[in-house]
Amino acid sequence: MIYNMPNRQETPLVLIVDDDLSMRLAMKAAMQKAGFQVVLAENGQDGVSLFSRTEPSLVLLDVVMPGMDGFETCEAIRNLSGGCYAQILMVTGLNDVASAEKAFKAGADGFVSKPINWMMLGHRGRYMLRAGQAFKELSRARFRLEKTQKMAQLGNWEIDLQSGEFTCSDQAVSLLGIGGGANSHVSYNDFLSSVASTERDEIVEKLSDAIRERRSFRLSYKIIHPDGSHRYILNQGEVLYNEKHLPLILLGAVQDVTLQKLAEEEIKRLAFYDGLTGLPNRLLFMNRMEREIRAAQRNNTSFALLYLDLDQFKRINDTFGHYVGDFLLKRVSASLQKCIHCTDIASRFGSDDPEKMLSRLGGDEFTIILSSVTDTDHVAMIARRLLQEIPRPYSIEGNEITITTSIGISMHPADGHDANLLLKHADTAMYQAKNAGRNNYQFFRKELNAQAVERFSLERDITRALERKEFMLYYQPKIDLRSMRIVGAEALIRWNHPERGMVPPGKFIPIAEESGQIVPINQWVVREATSQWQEWLSAGLEPGVVAVNLSGYQFAQQKVLQTVSEALQKAEMSPEYLEIEITENILMQNIGEAAAILKQLKDMRVKVSLDDFGTGYSSLSYLTSFKVDTIKIDRSFVMSCTEQPNNLIVIKAIIAMGQSLGIKIVAEGVETAQQLEIVREYGADEAQGYYFSRPVPPGDFIELLDKEMVWGSQAKETAA
Repeated sequence: MIYNMPNRQETPLVLIVDDDLSMRLAMKAAMQKAGFQVVLAENGQDGVSLFSRTEPSLVLLDVVMPGMDGFETCEAIRNLSGGCYAQILMVTGLNDVASAEKAFKAGADGFVSKPINWMMLGHRGRYMLRAGQAFKELSRARFRLEKTQKMAQLGNWEIDLQSGEFTCSDQAVSLLGIGGGANSHVSYNDFLSSVASTERDEIVEKLSDAIRERRSFRLSYKIIHPDGSHRYILNQGEVLYNEKHLPLILLGAVQDVTLQKLAEEEIKRLAFYDGLTGLPNRLLFMNRMEREIRAAQRNNTSFALLYLDLDQFKRINDTFGHYVGDFLLKRVSASLQKCIHCTDIASRFGSDDPEKMLSRLGGDEFTIILSSVTDTDHVAMIARRLLQEIPRPYSIEGNEITITTSIGISMHPADGHDANLLLKHADTAMYQAKNAGRNNYQFFRKELNAQAVERFSLERDITRALERKEFMLYYQPKIDLRSMRIVGAEALIRWNHPERGMVPPGKFIPIAEESGQIVPINQWVVREATSQWQEWLSAGLEPGVVAVNLSGYQFAQQKVLQTVSEALQKAEMSPEYLEIEITENILMQNIGEAAAILKQLKDMRVKVSLDDFGTGYSSLSYLTSFKVDTIKIDRSFVMSCTEQPNNLIVIKAIIAMGQSLGIKIVAEGVETAQQLEIVREYGADEAQGYYFSRPVPPGDFIELLDKEMVWGSQAKETAA
């Protein structure tokens, strides 16, 4: 067999096998960006054929393919000439232990689940090539060693099965570290004296059985040299027969397989350990969780799972770069190991090895398993210690960085009996800790899981609601406080869920904002309101001005100008009839960008209103630098103004400020005649609230317009 030494300057070649064209092209782009040459195959058969012709160094192999699947393709490649040295990375959407184990049994070197981190894929490929090169060099060393031993009979020994006499070569004596004298001075017991004490009894028994039964054997074990160093030995023997087919000699050879053993351990490390921190990865963590569950069930004990997520870690990456972020993860990992290695914790939970307790799931997420827990107070104590340890300043690249963590805790068996459920519950508790202000811990409670399921269900249904036309607009009239007639309305979204009925906005709007679905909802509201309003205007009605309240989620990225312009153009409505309502918080996200957008809206002759005024920053600086058309006094001040006299001072001050700046003032939340008289007396221009009308469907709003309803002291009974 002849080895051709690779040219280390050559560009490495990767073979991508995937039946999905988009995935092939995406992986191709990622690997080319990382400096690889790329060849593509759309199925397993083509992949095997292309591998034979091109002999790539790396194979990215999809698992789920028609015909020959990824596991079969992997086995076929391994059986090809040169297939044993290629690095094979299985790519799949199947994120479970069984699929990973099957991939490694098929001969894969790595396993990655979709969705793929494209930026890291190229780095992963480079790292695997280094591992593959190391494995190839170890294999070459093993090949040369085997040939040398075969030619020179290095490390041989034999036992005469008739007399029981044992002989051993000088080379074997040196290899085993059992002395340097002549072979006649080495006995059978000496031959086994260097076997590690933990394995000696088992090895002696297996060798004795082979000698007694006159059969071949193959054993691998660890030996300890006199200097304390250890090596791994492969000891194999075969029986030689005489011409009468009687067993004559047991001929054996010892081989130093330390390099191969280290290679196997390195491959195992790559498969089961995180490359950045060296901690157990998700795959190994789930295996250990399963073992922990079985042990707890067998011994009738409990254990705790702590799920840690660093707070606002993305901000570190965005500010200082991913290199600093990675360095921070390593430092935090070391801090966690140090913290859980404290003697009081180790003794309490029966382990002095942090690695058996701590894992990195991925990203900035870590898990800790605390075995044999008898008291949740002890678990809480450890969580508090972790919260104290993590925020200490880390000096990285000249930057002093402090970061906190949120911890969710689930308990076995109270919170679940399988690994996935316990992990899910700990994750739910962790998010509850974040919602509670971060840098704290929360135990899982069943109601938290119910909330998580409810939220997921609503988030899923929101995506379908627009397509199924389940949203509708209600309109709450705005009343001019001089004429007491309708001068407009606020358009308010409602969701008529086919199973839940009317879902309150306060329940689904926050979910839509967090998931990013609020953007298409905002666009729909503007289009629907302008279309409805123009329909009424064209029918000769006088509905006044329609106000649309836009969510503040990523306001500057919502393409508000484009949305408003297209809606007005499609509805053929004059912009004077449209008012865009925003809150103070929108301005404070990025006052420069928000003010620029609102100025362009005013240039389009669209009115701008500041909603919920008085509850946010209420700064005169942006009111003087950017003049809105309307200020709406928040309903919380109006609704309780008769019970809380201080609210009257706030209402009066806002109205006086608006009058001095030439800004129209609308009082929200008017529910009683007394509240109405107060805001009229103080000089508010308009009002809206339940005293006049609740938000109503379009048909009911038309009835209000048709009746030309007038609200005043004479109409209290009608309004009620």
